[in-house]
Amino acid sequence: MKRCFVLILGIVTLGAVSACTGARSPHLAVDEYPLPQVLDYEALLAAPDLPVTDTRQRLVETAQSFLGTPAKRGGKTPEGFDCTGYIFYVYQQGAHITLPRKSHDQVQFGKMISPVDLQPGDLIYFLVTGSRSLHLGLYLGEGDFIHAPSTRGAIRIESLGSPEWRTRFLGARRVLPI
Repeated sequence: MKRCFVLILGIVTLGAVSACTGARSPHLAVDEYPLPQVLDYEALLAAPDLPVTDTRQRLVETAQSFLGTPAKRGGKTPEGFDCTGYIFYVYQQGAHITLPRKSHDQVQFGKMISPVDLQPGDLIYFLVTGSRSLHLGLYLGEGDFIHAPSTRGAIRIESLGSPEWRTRFLGARRVLPI
């Protein structure tokens, strides 16, 4: 009975999820990981590293150039970013790729990948606890990612190994070729 309740709660929670920028609920059913999963951080760190392409390196460097930039609701410029505005801007500047602006569309863009296959520059996304939003970040490698955390924060690097991010992990997308 308890297991059934947890499953129903997970389905209801996902049904209530909407984009960071207030758009409609994402259709995560297209992914193999429709419910939050506990990220296997140790497996991610143990996975073999592939050589990082110039485009991926440029994307990571572009993302890191905004460390400390304030977060701003609806922000999509270096004056201030929300999570999707940050991803949108970094991909446009660092890889000359125009991603969709809304989280619903960003988590559908590219190809879904297993977390153990993450490479620098891949998109990662999370369920925002107690909210109707998704949160996006950019994987940097070695278990770290960069993101615009909230309107009370600034662009920063965090570990996917922290309990906060491990338990809210929803999936990863590959936009760039390996």
